[in-house]
Amino acid sequence: MIVLKKENLLRFNKNKIRNKKIIVRVDYNVEIKDGKIEEYYRIEKSLQTINFLIKNKAEKIILITHLGRPKNKEKVYSTKNLIPYLRKIIKDVAYFNWQPDKEINVKNKVILLENIRYFKEEEENNESFSESLAKLGDIFINEAFSVSHRKHSSVYGITKFLPTYFGFNFEEEIKNLNKVFEYIKKRKRVGVVISGIKIETKIDLINKFLNKAEIIILGGGIANTFLKAKGFEIGKSIYDEEYLDKVKKIYSNKILIPFDFITQNGYRFLGEIKKDDVILDIGNESLKIFLDELKKMDLVVWNGPLGKIEDKKYIKGSLNFAKEIIKMGNKKIIGGGDTLKIFEKIRVKKLKNVFFSTGGGAMLYYLAHENLPIFK
Repeated sequence: MIVLKKENLLRFNKNKIRNKKIIVRVDYNVEIKDGKIEEYYRIEKSLQTINFLIKNKAEKIILITHLGRPKNKEKVYSTKNLIPYLRKIIKDVAYFNWQPDKEINVKNKVILLENIRYFKEEEENNESFSESLAKLGDIFINEAFSVSHRKHSSVYGITKFLPTYFGFNFEEEIKNLNKVFEYIKKRKRVGVVISGIKIETKIDLINKFLNKAEIIILGGGIANTFLKAKGFEIGKSIYDEEYLDKVKKIYSNKILIPFDFITQNGYRFLGEIKKDDVILDIGNESLKIFLDELKKMDLVVWNGPLGKIEDKKYIKGSLNFAKEIIKMGNKKIIGGGDTLKIFEKIRVKKLKNVFFSTGGGAMLYYLAHENLPIFK
């Protein structure tokens, strides 16, 4: 379990900021559709740190982010697309098309650099590239918890060259995720909901919580993989063939899997699924049982939608689940980009007893390993 010390936290080191150029790794990896940003939560979570730096007289604030997974510097992934929205919430912000060893010649207080994943050296954690980034500032602030499970130049390599602190959102992420371990240590009841398409990023978490959680609810493609591994007919539904053998070895009465579904051919109970059916959403009967069980928990952790939410016809199960979850009086930790989209649709961002994590993969990694690669 990571414990962040005062000397590593931005809020305790404001005396270091004045007249300094501050590099801030943020996560503005938001979905843009038809030129419009679909969800703002990750951007908004960086504002406390940015405003703190402005208030404490930083000379320049240089923002680094990735956007999507570009292959050939496609314009749709340019961070220039974020500027119209950023100008509404951050004073004196400008875009700069930075290249390695290029000096910033923009006078604005806050500078947003071009998509860091336009450079292959970012994901390679190239040392000279990391050093080029570091030359832009005097201090580095990590405010991108959601990519801190990756040893990339802009979150890991750069720290070899600059004094490094953690921003307000990063601190909040660690503090809230640590509550999962604290609840388990105190033998409180923890319910985990793990869903989405790929089991690869989530199997470590499933295995870790088999002996720690009270219940583990599976959904989406992950549930399909379990059903397929146990010999059930799932038709043409998505599943992860590579993990079938590993899943076959997992036996636990703590694991709950849906037994009714919405397919493209209509409603089906598990034994009624035909060879041409595709499971696209969770059924109401499974939802009722899952929600009844989760009400008994002291803490609920949820990562991953329960259906194909990108299609409006199959978002109902996840929406209903979200609406009922937030009514519960227990503590909730909810994360993952697709999961957050559900709450954007029901216009919920801040609630008592609910923490929305900006991390998807990072949240899963931290809960499974109680550490992050950037600390290793």
